[in-house]
Amino acid sequence: MNILDRYLYRTVIVYTLMVMAVLMTLGALFVFISQQSDISAGGYSTTDALLFTLLNLPQQAFELLPIGALIGALMGLGNLAASSELIVTRASGISIWRVAWPVSLAGLTLALFMYALGEFIAPPMSQYATREKAASTMSGVSFAGGQGAWIKDGNRILRV
Repeated sequence: MNILDRYLYRTVIVYTLMVMAVLMTLGALFVFISQQSDISAGGYSTTDALLFTLLNLPQQAFELLPIGALIGALMGLGNLAASSELIVTRASGISIWRVAWPVSLAGLTLALFMYALGEFIAPPMSQYATREKAASTMSGVSFAGGQGAWIKDGNRILRV
């Protein structure tokens, strides 16, 4: 990779990271707002809702990465075109395919990151968040025994 390839690659990655930061902030805000109805159910508190939101961020990143990469690549290349850097590159004899190579390499890097995120990081964290939320919201329910659920309501104990 020469200097131009590294520059184009880095531009696409940096702009994608900036777009993902904005999308992830909005996604986390929406997840946190959706948790507000469950607060004070059982032992579920605002801290638990915040933890649930943070543990679901990898799943949000996995879902938002394709659109973030597209918008980031368009913004990065658009910024290069607006500052006439792509025009100078083309005027110096670099073909469009030569410019597309580092951009596609950045896309491949992001796709590999998305694969790792979706296969190894997001599912366990999302399952853990769901398990912890269920344990917090249903603090009076016991699922021991596998035959049903035991619920304690004051002095009454019910088996469902």
